[in-house]
Amino acid sequence: MTFKFWGVRGSIPTPLTNDRLKRKISAIVQRIRPRDLESPSAREAFMADLPDWLFGTPGGNTTCLEVILSDGTHVLFDAGSGLRELSTARLQSDTGPNAYHLFFTHFHYDHLQGLPFFAPAYIPGYTVRFYSPVSGFEDIVRNQMRHPYFPVTMDGFMKSDLSFHELPTSGVIHIGTAVIRWRRVNHPGGAYAYRIEDNGRVLVFAPDVELSDKEFERNESNRSFFGSVHSMVLDAQYTLGEAIEKYDWGHSSYSLDVDFAGGWRVRKLYLFHHEPLYEDRKLYRNLQAARWYAARSGHESLEVHMAVEGSVHRV
Repeated sequence: MTFKFWGVRGSIPTPLTNDRLKRKISAIVQRIRPRDLESPSAREAFMADLPDWLFGTPGGNTTCLEVILSDGTHVLFDAGSGLRELSTARLQSDTGPNAYHLFFTHFHYDHLQGLPFFAPAYIPGYTVRFYSPVSGFEDIVRNQMRHPYFPVTMDGFMKSDLSFHELPTSGVIHIGTAVIRWRRVNHPGGAYAYRIEDNGRVLVFAPDVELSDKEFERNESNRSFFGSVHSMVLDAQYTLGEAIEKYDWGHSSYSLDVDFAGGWRVRKLYLFHHEPLYEDRKLYRNLQAARWYAARSGHESLEVHMAVEGSVHRV
């Protein structure tokens, strides 16, 4: 099982602005030495040594995760603006699938705004299955593609084999080679986290959650969902100070994430749902701080990574 990040920002799409790009270029120019320009190989070596925050960007699209199961089945989680990037890439690929299973964690707009631009849903011959434990979610999805919100309706234009599958508030569903479970988590209006088990590997996706004592409790319900996890993608929008200041806003901090994932003996933690106000350098400083904290808080075995758009990971 592998997974790919197509959208990693929280709340609203955050394109790289001209001013932020200018600051990156300026910082790169200041680092150049004459020997760095002597040959193509010297230039490549110079670029390879640049800090991550300068060479590229974590990305500005809102939530979308693609999971490819061991049998090749494509399972998607959330339909933020990153879904459009996925759609474009897969249609340009000769090996793109003709069937998608799309699970929603909740329906705040940053998890839904890419759906009208999901091209496979418009093409006859494709199969698209929508899943959510939210009661009546079909109406929610259809209504955001009606006048005056959008000029194209699902009924009139989406010609794929399209279906909606309302899930119980808790349970298990089998998709391809995977067993997928879900549970409600702490977020304004409610949201869900998903646990995907495939061929002995386990991924947990919890993009919007304000961690509380409830999730840290060592009970059977938590153990069956958060235990024995290889990779966890977790809401890390804030610093600890911001999480305290913005109590009840529905998001967590990287330090709480480290304590949570480390306490449940997760192997790899991916910091996700990046604050839209943060520049790239701030995100990488948070990553450095999270790794420092993990190494000094008894969680040395926990690998801490930052979710970066376009990156592919094996569970």
